[in-house]
Amino acid sequence: MAITQRQFNHLNEMGINVWQQRDTDNSAVALESKNANIPVSTSLAFDLDQLSQQQLFSDILLCIDISIGEVTTANNIMNLGLFNWQFKETDTITFSKSILTTPLLTAFENSTQLKKDLWQIIQQKVLA
Repeated sequence: MAITQRQFNHLNEMGINVWQQRDTDNSAVALESKNANIPVSTSLAFDLDQLSQQQLFSDILLCIDISIGEVTTANNIMNLGLFNWQFKETDTITFSKSILTTPLLTAFENSTQLKKDLWQIIQQKVLA
C-alpha cells in the first residue's frame, strides 16, 4: 500500500514505523525503513482471518483474554497486547524481548511437542 508524504509524516510523528519497498540498482528488491535503526523483518506473512479460524489460535487468544478485534498487525507481526507474535521458517519456538517466534500454525497440527512447548512458553513467559 502506498502512502503520501503527508501520511508518512503523520505516522512518523505518532511513532509508527513505516516500511517501504524499493528497487536497488541490481534490480533486487530490498526493504528500507525510514527509521534506519530498526531491522528489516524476516517474518512470514500470514492471514489474520485464516488464523482466527484455527482452534489453537482461538484458544491462545482466550487464554490471554484478548479478542480477535484487539489484535493488530504490522510488518507480519501480530501485537497481542502482552506480547508480539511472528512466524518464521523454524522448527523451534522462542520468546525474546516480548516477541514470540514460532513456525506457522500449520506446523502445530501434527506436532504435540510444538504445542506443548508453545503452552509452556505462554504460561512461563507471558502469563507469569
